[in-house]
Amino acid sequence: MSITSEQARDRADATLRALYATVTDWDAALIRQAVEAIGSDGRPFSMNEIRDLLPSLAHGAAGLYLRSECCRKNPLLVKVGEVTSTSPATHGKRICQYVLAEYAPRRRTAA
Repeated sequence: MSITSEQARDRADATLRALYATVTDWDAALIRQAVEAIGSDGRPFSMNEIRDLLPSLAHGAAGLYLRSECCRKNPLLVKVGEVTSTSPATHGKRICQYVLAEYAPRRRTAA
């Protein structure tokens, strides 16, 4: 059975929502505080910059939190690229780079 790309995206979104539901309010508050502190200068950042600011319990939740903040109706974050993770556990995996939404480049609309 094959599925459309829209169905696959819907399934992935549902899975991410279910996983994000496991992020505690405490972890979300810690991650948001780190994100706002690191992102307040308008420069792009990734988990490479905020990883050391978070307690180890928040690390697993951080990726889910960052992703969810990009998908909201009024997002806190905007993905602007990718960088290589500096965490030895990720073996050089590519990770997202973000800016706070207020600093994101404005998209031009056709006239």
